[in-house]
Amino acid sequence: MKTRLPSALLALFALSSPTHAAEPIARDRIITVCVETVLQNCKVLTAGFLNVDWGDDEGKPMLAWQTQSGFTPEDGVLGGFVLLQHVDGNWARFDAGFDGWRFFPPRLSQDGLLHLPGYTGGTGSYNADRLYQWNDTEWEPIDIKTWRKAIAEQLPADREIWKGVQYDFDNPWSKLVARTALWRGDDGNCCPTGGHAEIVFSVKERRLTVDHVDYLPAAEMPGPLSEGVQQ
Repeated sequence: MKTRLPSALLALFALSSPTHAAEPIARDRIITVCVETVLQNCKVLTAGFLNVDWGDDEGKPMLAWQTQSGFTPEDGVLGGFVLLQHVDGNWARFDAGFDGWRFFPPRLSQDGLLHLPGYTGGTGSYNADRLYQWNDTEWEPIDIKTWRKAIAEQLPADREIWKGVQYDFDNPWSKLVARTALWRGDDGNCCPTGGHAEIVFSVKERRLTVDHVDYLPAAEMPGPLSEGVQQ
């Protein structure tokens, strides 16, 4: 993998209404008009570009994104995201999702990981995040769901994760971590008493794999994390 990668130049905008997938996607439409969407009454919440910041291609847009809000008759009010790649002089969708309550602008790490945070509605605020890795030619999706099926084996017997976690993939120490409160069986949903865990990952075969788990007692647990996912 190349060691020098695009860095994020973010531009945030608000507004507007949907377009059709068959229409050409012009650069100026990305910041004002919902593209490649399934949402009705769609509004662009944020939009922007990820640009190469070095070499012959410096300043050229590589990726663009939108986060959206709207509704569908089947699911009611929803949030969505669209990721676009600049290919052969035009913008083409390489991923999109409409399975969360809100999505946030993507974050690009110096290790070539593109993280798009998101969470679902309801008290659980479960994760709707997406993660991708640059492989020198394209962005590959990374599985960030499977690890939760096995994490119980690495937690104390009387501790559980009941809500979404807070991912951190672009910290200065190049650690891939998720932070979460821990619940005991007789806790209320609002009030975990089992302390706080920091789960450390590596990426293996396009999947997040748990390396180890570090703990803090409940007395040292940062307050916001006890409320589930915080952005």
